[in-house]
Amino acid sequence: MTQDSAVDVQSGLTEERALALLRTAIGTDMPMEIVDVANWRAEATCAERLREGRVFLAGDAAHVVPPNGGFGGNTGIQDAHNLAWKLAAVVKGEAGPALLDTYEAERLPLCELTVQQAYTRYATRVVPERGTDGVQPQIPDIELEIGGVMRSAAIQREEDDDGALHLPAAALGGRPGTRAPHVMLADGRSTLDLFGSHLVVLRPAGDGVDDWAPPGVTSHVIDAEPFAETYGLSAGGATLVRPDGVIAWRSRGPVDRSEIAGAVETALALEGSTMSQAS
Repeated sequence: MTQDSAVDVQSGLTEERALALLRTAIGTDMPMEIVDVANWRAEATCAERLREGRVFLAGDAAHVVPPNGGFGGNTGIQDAHNLAWKLAAVVKGEAGPALLDTYEAERLPLCELTVQQAYTRYATRVVPERGTDGVQPQIPDIELEIGGVMRSAAIQREEDDDGALHLPAAALGGRPGTRAPHVMLADGRSTLDLFGSHLVVLRPAGDGVDDWAPPGVTSHVIDAEPFAETYGLSAGGATLVRPDGVIAWRSRGPVDRSEIAGAVETALALEGSTMSQAS
């Protein structure tokens, strides 16, 4: 059972008590000096919004989690990864301003989930005797780290979308709103090495495959046996991956150039897309 003194160590903390805690942690007595003591308390909180006008919240400004699970750094980096390329694209005139609205739509539900899951680990591992009423069931760490499913006006929603917010990595299957899967390429690189600076169209190799892509978009024809299956594509199919490695759109079967161009417009909230018209 966790003692109250182990949970609230700052109450009545004197220099002698701090030295005693250090000796216990180190496991031996040795010369030491307390220079400063910084008080800290575990919190599990999330901002109600991630954007207000020209101001965007990310990292610890957007969510604070207990250390259990080690999700704080991952979540902050995921925020920045999602937002940075969008800001750059809008500033450069490569995307419409409405693209920035998708940051909150895509990240806030996953931030809230991560805060809940960090608290679940704190409540069940650190102070279980204090009760777990209202604590969400624990989901696997790997699903929080790479199994999130994002939704926004810039991401195609497929007809069979079941609304899941997280999935096992093996079940992602190249669905829009999830991380593009790793597939080893013939030159020793990963499909993940193809992403990072531009939108990317990927197609499985095959007779007569069209490697066209709109201006500013990179195209790759992937000749690797597990690629089509891993990305959920059949002959003639294609998928559109964003600079942050998230799949924005997919056509499982044959697709023409106009459909790809329309998918790019939607992913960038460009003039003429359904997204830009709605905004």
